[in-house]
Amino acid sequence: MTIPFNSLPSYSDLFLKYIENYQSLSKYFEFNYTSDSEFLKCTELKKESYAREGNFSRNDISGILKEQNEIFGSGEKTFTNIGLLNDENTFAVVTGQQLGFLSGPFYTVLKAINTIQLSDKLSGKFPEYKFVPVFWLEADDHDFSEINNINIISKENELKNLKYFEKGQEQEKYLKPTGSIILDEHIDQFINELESSYNKTDFTESLFGIIRDNYKKGNDLKTAFAGFLNSVLKNKGLIFIDPSDKRIKEYLKPVFEKELNTFPQVCEKVINTSVELEENYNVQVKPKPINLFYIHDGNRYLLEPRENVIFALKHSRQKFSGEELSGHLESNPERFSWNVVTRPVCQDFILPTVAYIGGPSEISYFAQFREVYKFFDLGMPVIYPRTSVTVMESRVKSFLEKYNVRFNELFYEKDLSKKLLKDSAVVSADEIFSEMKEELTGIFYTYEKELGRIDAIQTESFTKRNRQFLESLDIAKDKFSASQSKKNEVLSNQFQKVLLFVYPDNTLQERVLNITYFLNKYGFDFIDNLIQEINIDEFSHQLVEASAVRNQ
Repeated sequence: MTIPFNSLPSYSDLFLKYIENYQSLSKYFEFNYTSDSEFLKCTELKKESYAREGNFSRNDISGILKEQNEIFGSGEKTFTNIGLLNDENTFAVVTGQQLGFLSGPFYTVLKAINTIQLSDKLSGKFPEYKFVPVFWLEADDHDFSEINNINIISKENELKNLKYFEKGQEQEKYLKPTGSIILDEHIDQFINELESSYNKTDFTESLFGIIRDNYKKGNDLKTAFAGFLNSVLKNKGLIFIDPSDKRIKEYLKPVFEKELNTFPQVCEKVINTSVELEENYNVQVKPKPINLFYIHDGNRYLLEPRENVIFALKHSRQKFSGEELSGHLESNPERFSWNVVTRPVCQDFILPTVAYIGGPSEISYFAQFREVYKFFDLGMPVIYPRTSVTVMESRVKSFLEKYNVRFNELFYEKDLSKKLLKDSAVVSADEIFSEMKEELTGIFYTYEKELGRIDAIQTESFTKRNRQFLESLDIAKDKFSASQSKKNEVLSNQFQKVLLFVYPDNTLQERVLNITYFLNKYGFDFIDNLIQEINIDEFSHQLVEASAVRNQ
């Protein structure tokens, strides 16, 4: 079952337009992701242009990838794919992500799966070429507070956030590239807390064995991340690239040099495109005068220009002359790092990229970058929307069926809550008893008048019993109302539990929950069956029943 993106909350207008009518945005992109001929055109152009003016060869890149993936514990199919990259007819389908703990939100796994799926699809459609999946490890990113935590649903059916801190203490500011962070003994506490938060299942022991093999004291975060994803995906052929490698940075010197020597031209190009886009859409990225970082004393700082060809590191006192910075680039290119604007350029300078699998936010900011690609004499790849998925567990499906609720209604909590409570109350106890009391009061009054003519003393006794009866109706009404409230409370609790699984923290499931929640409950076959259920050519939100990914 699929749900149109425009019936769900929190998608940007630009992304919705990209899905609904690519042609209306075609001037901001280079290739139509829905067209086979556009994929073929992109591939042929990449064959002509890749590494044409680079200071490296395909063999150089594949050699580095082989060494890196040996460290990451990649499977045999990955090394076969790395070998294919030596051939000029092999191209990359790429995705990338920050080094989230245990892969971070569920969508990270979806991106990796889509990259594998699209590579297979293109290899089948264009047999004269080969396509291999590549995952760009964003190891230089320094926003540790974004990636050091995961969200799960605990055995108490509560949304729980678990965090890891070096030395067990949160720092005021994080500037160190996350890929270089070495896990210490506090990782054991994090894992133990995670394990105790789940119910023990047939899959718990193997899952936490894999977790402890990768997230252990002495491992750096990029190795832990890649090793864990390799274990989850089980030899699907995904190639990991660690671009923080000094050898990769050496090959990227032409990109860094051009940005340093021509600033703020890239910034101006992004601004010009953004101004145009902002007539109809909100833009994602605010470019910097220099779209590069510099790693100094192990910390990553934004490079900022000053007067008289002086360059400063933001939030530090460190400054360089233009000549000094050029010297550092020549001798120590590993100190330089991209930002959100220059990362796609670096990625597609190093790799023979034909397609990039991107989420809604990424698609929105790629719309700002076409002129940047042109400036660096690179072709923009096909920007392919990643699959969006909600895993429907049995309790969710049962709730929807029982109360005749459509999936997209779940995202409008107040409206649905009112509807559910209204539908559950066939009649109102207040209304029934109020009407009854009103009718009886009228009847009693009439008979009291008639009986008063016969015997006033007996009528007083009759009136007293009437008042007692009416008071007993109030007691009965309160009991019926309490019973109805209890039923409403049960219904409300059921509704809240459904929201917890489908829309935790008022956010789509894929953006919140960690993959370990599903793996602990359904086992590692969950991934293989999920791959079978996902339709990479369906550009709507896909609902996948947990029973389907569990029982195949």
